[in-house]
Amino acid sequence: MTNPRSNFTRRCALIGGLGLSAAALAACTPGGTPASDDSASSDGGGDGAITFWHYYGGAATAPIEALVKRYTEETGVEVDIRYIPFGDFNRTLLQAATGDGLPDIALVNAFDTALFADSGMLLDLSDRVTEWGQQDSYFAGPWATTQVEGATFGLPHVADTYALWTNTAALEAAGAKAPTTWAETEEAAIAASGDGTFGLAFCGINGVEGATAWLLRFLAAGGDVTEFASEAGTTAMESFQRLLQDGGISEGVLTWNEDDTYTQFRSEAAAMMINSASYLTSLAEEAPDLKFEVLPMPADAINVSWLSAENLTITSSASNPDAAWELLTWMQQPEVMNEYLPDRNKLPVRTDTAEDEQWQEPIKKVFVDQLEVAWAPDEEVAPASAEIFTAAQLAMQSVLSGSTSVDAALTELQKATDDALGA
Repeated sequence: MTNPRSNFTRRCALIGGLGLSAAALAACTPGGTPASDDSASSDGGGDGAITFWHYYGGAATAPIEALVKRYTEETGVEVDIRYIPFGDFNRTLLQAATGDGLPDIALVNAFDTALFADSGMLLDLSDRVTEWGQQDSYFAGPWATTQVEGATFGLPHVADTYALWTNTAALEAAGAKAPTTWAETEEAAIAASGDGTFGLAFCGINGVEGATAWLLRFLAAGGDVTEFASEAGTTAMESFQRLLQDGGISEGVLTWNEDDTYTQFRSEAAAMMINSASYLTSLAEEAPDLKFEVLPMPADAINVSWLSAENLTITSSASNPDAAWELLTWMQQPEVMNEYLPDRNKLPVRTDTAEDEQWQEPIKKVFVDQLEVAWAPDEEVAPASAEIFTAAQLAMQSVLSGSTSVDAALTELQKATDDALGA
């Protein structure tokens, strides 16, 4: 991991995998110049201020900008914060690395931390963390995403988990009880469907996002994401196949993102949905009369939820890593995060932060409690997770569309997974 040439080669491979232009790839050659595209040529050193890149768009931009502004007001330290759209973020960061144009701080997806660390782009924070001594204050799942080969390459920033949202009136009308297992969820979804409504909604759109619900079903069956051609794979695929054939879900799930899923539930077109905590505020504002309950993700062989999280990292070319570290640790304070998190509809990553009374509200507590069982890919799988999850969605899509049998879809998914892992 410390070999400069291997890190250089790794960065070029990653950039090539993202499909950049020939001009961008030329920047990977020894002595090459970085691409001239504005999104990647910004000087990470800035004017002496701490440079901070993130991908929080829409309503999420203002809270992160307000947070760093507060830091400047309290400390006098300037922070040059820059928003890069999520779809462009990894590409921009990798491209910037070829020309030493990285920022001081990069907020990265938790699943991508190992990928960037492996490419030599992130600073090893292990010694700083040991001296800081607060690593035991974090939930195990978020903290694990910062670890690569026993070293720490980031600090968790925020988290989210997934749960089963239920319209209590719709389930009562269908004579269905609040489900706790996947078998009960299937029964409730089928019972609550009819007259243009469906029992369960989830995101199944093409790409990584659309794999989450099926992967949750697969993991609950005891699945291992390196072994899809398995009993757990069959159980999960046949479960979703039954839901479609028996009317419990709509074929529309294959076109819905998480916002669409929320709309189906809010408008009462779906009696249940699988979704994250991100929609709590929206639902309270947009459907104040809707009676709903949030339940832990249904169990099968195990209880499991999904971890969605971001990590704060310091890049290996940071102009002032000490100043960057001061900002990172300031942002980790419970009193700071408990003011910031409600504006983000996100969950705390630290157990001491989660002790605040706002997280003891019944609905929020369901999501927080699931941090104890929230799954994230380990450091071996994480760098290939986007390829694997995309292939999982395609397998689910092929089965639900009727174009492929369960066995054939799982066989193809296994091959894609093996290829992604280099097995």
